[in-house]
Amino acid sequence: MAIKYDEYLLLEIFNSEPIIIDKEAEIYKYKMQGPLGLEIAFSFSVYDQYVTIRLDNKQLQNPLYDVEIQNVEEIRVENAKLLIIKQQSKEPVIEVTITPNFKIDLCI
Repeated sequence: MAIKYDEYLLLEIFNSEPIIIDKEAEIYKYKMQGPLGLEIAFSFSVYDQYVTIRLDNKQLQNPLYDVEIQNVEEIRVENAKLLIIKQQSKEPVIEVTITPNFKIDLCI
């Protein structure tokens, strides 16, 4: 199986092309700078079905938030939010808001 996603909606929400980590394995990474020196990095592997979300502050050595979600079925974009859907769940486990400020909601 592979993660379902719409590359055009991801392009729209991040306002940039992804960084291609591995083209054949379809591993992509999106980054965005935010206010107060924050940076969010969103990467995923289409075939290995994982998503990684990392929130950093350039003044701090360690990330503020770093999580990897396994068995992801779909990445949806709705109402300017990224929704991470796990297999057999059909409901988001994490919602990520990009604008106007970064916000990560656990839906567990």
